Amino acid sequence: MSDCLELEKRKARSEFLSMRNRLDSASALARSAAIFAAVKKLLLYEQSNTLMIYLSYGSEVITDFIVKSAIEEGKNVIVPAIKNPGDLRMQAVRIIRLEDANRLVYGIRQPEVNSDDVVSKDSIDLVLIPGLAFDLSGYRLGYGKGYYDRWLKDISLSKTVGLAYDFQITDKLPIGKLDLPIGAIVTEQRIIQTIN
Repeated sequence: MSDCLELEKRKARSEFLSMRNRLDSASALARSAAIFAAVKKLLLYEQSNTLMIYLSYGSEVITDFIVKSAIEEGKNVIVPAIKNPGDLRMQAVRIIRLEDANRLVYGIRQPEVNSDDVVSKDSIDLVLIPGLAFDLSGYRLGYGKGYYDRWLKDISLSKTVGLAYDFQITDKLPIGKLDLPIGAIVTEQRIIQTIN
């Protein structure tokens, strides 16, 4: 990645993280609930048996609602996890209840990675993805470690949905060759389909 591109990404990360961190907890909760309601109406969600959901961290869109509801509905709920700090490979791990994700790695909740609970990518119907920012073409800006870009490279675009507050949407993000777009973005105000 060129120094210029990395500098642009670092600047965008800082700006969007700062905006997201300024959101008060009551607003974050209300907006996250609206995003959850919109996700539940997606045909992709309704038809999914197995979905992968990130466990919210810091000021990200709160996903506990979705996790608990999906488990109550009898869906297989998968969360991202890494076996050890420093691992570059993210795994998809099944949980039975939210409390199973009681281990912190980089401050992010996750379950222990046991081979019995690791799920193959091709069995996942829907992947809900976090980001610091998303653009109208479906590109996302993460924290810069590349976990999702590496993991998503074998996943159909049509199965991927980003969750964001509406102020995290921008016309165009700085992107590199390894950055991958996603199929749709859900905010508290709209659903953006990036593929037809």
